[in-house]
Amino acid sequence: MKRALLLLVIGPVLSSCGAATTAAGPTTPPSYKASVLADHPVAYWRLDEATGTVMADATGNGHDGIYAGAFTLGQPGALASDDDSAVGFDPAGGAATVASSPSFQVNRVSIEIWINKRANTEYGAYVSKNFAPGDVAGTGWFQLLNDHHSGRLALRVTEDNATLVSSKLLGLNTWYYVVATYDGTTAKLFINGKLDSSIAVAVTPKQTADPLYIGRRADGLFNNAILDEIAIYPTALSSDRIAAHWRAASSTH
Repeated sequence: MKRALLLLVIGPVLSSCGAATTAAGPTTPPSYKASVLADHPVAYWRLDEATGTVMADATGNGHDGIYAGAFTLGQPGALASDDDSAVGFDPAGGAATVASSPSFQVNRVSIEIWINKRANTEYGAYVSKNFAPGDVAGTGWFQLLNDHHSGRLALRVTEDNATLVSSKLLGLNTWYYVVATYDGTTAKLFINGKLDSSIAVAVTPKQTADPLYIGRRADGLFNNAILDEIAIYPTALSSDRIAAHWRAASSTH
């Protein structure tokens, strides 16, 4: 009786051309930094400085900022996939300032930021540009701040327009991934990779030569929070890209 002989081959398999091929393995997802830079932000501050007062722009576009007042470098950062640090801002005057630039004079925007609140600070601002004290009509372009003492976030496209308030409450001493977008007709807030709230807003904000502020507004409204990985885009990021950034941040590669 004839028996079939089974030959088990382990290792590379030769293709018809004689080259060795191997089975494809799982693809390593991009790092959080790579995911952010792939969407071409005009500025991206990692807030990972160990010394000094310069807040470096990781895009290479030269939008470095300056830390001032009561701030603390070297705080534990937000990312599970990256061990770089974050910056704590104190309500007693801690903030960063970035000089105004045509790159920030946009009618579409995404503000991306990681927030770890240490206390509720009334209307404490996280990112603000083009705010003119006195409620000047049409100003206040992209203000992301606390909604008074409600524990929620607020996005103001202009100072005299409707304010978008988050549905989610932000607890203390917890990291939250926040993206605020405006595409010319709709303002949206995303929290931890998912759409939280939206509102119809059709305006053309007035532009000013005021600096961009982090941790405060032009007239004060300082915050009490640790902040990390802040990026500004000249477009409204899609929900898919926001989810991709969230996945990259949550991975442990």
